[in-house]
Amino acid sequence: MDLALCISLTPKDTSHLGDEDLAELDSPELRDAVVRSLERLGSVRVWDTTTLSPKEIAAERRPDLIFNLSEGIYGTGREAQAPALFEWLQWPYVGSDPVTLGITHDKWYTKCILDRAGIPTPRAAVIHRPLDRALGLAFPVIAKPVAEGAGKGIYDANVVDDDAALAGIVSTYLDRYRQPLLVEEFLPGREFTAAVIGNRGSFEVLPLVEIDFTAIPRSPRRVYGYDAKFTWHSTKHMLCPAQVDSGLQREIESLAIGTCEALGIRDWARVDLRLDGAGKPYVLEVNPLPGIYPELDYISCFTKSAYAAGMTFEGLVERLVRTAMERYRSDWFLPHRVGRRREDG
Repeated sequence: MDLALCISLTPKDTSHLGDEDLAELDSPELRDAVVRSLERLGSVRVWDTTTLSPKEIAAERRPDLIFNLSEGIYGTGREAQAPALFEWLQWPYVGSDPVTLGITHDKWYTKCILDRAGIPTPRAAVIHRPLDRALGLAFPVIAKPVAEGAGKGIYDANVVDDDAALAGIVSTYLDRYRQPLLVEEFLPGREFTAAVIGNRGSFEVLPLVEIDFTAIPRSPRRVYGYDAKFTWHSTKHMLCPAQVDSGLQREIESLAIGTCEALGIRDWARVDLRLDGAGKPYVLEVNPLPGIYPELDYISCFTKSAYAAGMTFEGLVERLVRTAMERYRSDWFLPHRVGRRREDG
């Protein structure tokens, strides 16, 4: 196969960037690990969207398949940018389309669709300007930038218990992140993440990961945000397979699959969930472009689940490639098949 890896790598000069600016970008080590895995299937080219322009990528020869990990750089729809180019060129790629990527990168739009589909998600409001009235949500609440990933802008201090504290957080964060905020009722229960592989009608949920907050320092409000993921990151806080009873496991798996169906997820995604005080699971957010760091000292939840399912890192990459190829060959995907391209000239 003629394969391409599309990825957004951390630039060599990061002096002009803050720590959060780097959170969604990938390392050369991850690039090399994915390339080694793809080379088992064929030749591999690497396209770095932090250095290559859309025009330069479009000038490349058409590959058999693109393994897309591109997070993009600018804008709230940045994760959709590379796949939008591939759709325009009618080049096949691993993962969800630009519509799904654009929606799921926005926590409010995601909630709107999940709510319409009957998927339980915490009550919330989207805030565009400093608060001048109460929101009508039950405290405590947590404030988050509406369109960030990798835990950016999510900290323990974002959980507040009254209107005055919330107004202060909102004012500070609107100025800092220059985007709307999601204010969401904060659930007190256990937190899980579900790695999902597959497509419409055939999704598989890998072994669940539970976030062990006792292994995360200085987080009395039990927040799995930026500090937990990067400042104090440790494999000790990822419990996999999660110890849950069969009823709760079935409920979480059903919600994860229903979420993927509702949002039109393709090939893979990570669904994050949390329990309320009565032990009922709610979907917090969805990542159709999850991290897959493979190393033991810095591992992603998705990779942890894959290992618990008996896969190697190479096996995980190959599974995602095969899943995408099967989708392009399937009858249900026929209206969107690659290859109906108008030939110029």
